[in-house]
Amino acid sequence: MPNVKEGILIGADRDTLWSLLTTPDSILQWYEGLDSLEATPDYPAIGSVMRWTYKVGGLEFKGTHTVRSITPGAVIGYQLDGLITGMETWRVSETQGGLKLDVENTYTMSGGVLGKLAEPVVHQMNLGNAKKSLATLKKMAEGR
Repeated sequence: MPNVKEGILIGADRDTLWSLLTTPDSILQWYEGLDSLEATPDYPAIGSVMRWTYKVGGLEFKGTHTVRSITPGAVIGYQLDGLITGMETWRVSETQGGLKLDVENTYTMSGGVLGKLAEPVVHQMNLGNAKKSLATLKKMAEGR
């Protein structure tokens, strides 16, 4: 099961960062590869859902993120469903000089043999997209 684990230091206040992490219009701006995003009106409450289209390596994936856990300002965890299934967790913690943002995404691709063949290529692209997403999020949070 592929795993993406990345983190970044951000010099911003917690409220600004949390708002960027949990506002659908903002997520669409910083989440690399995300092509469309629609959230239920109760997002980010537990059980709320974001429906998305994600493009990577010339492939288009449609799916959902369902909020499974949330500690406002600190942690939001999602269940991923669709052609990509798994878990994604975002954690905000205090560190010297600001905040540390960590993301972990453990997933599998469905699609039988073709999905398994594409998985290593998609995983490499997902690693790059995670780094790009965090860099863009940092710039937005720090106002650059």
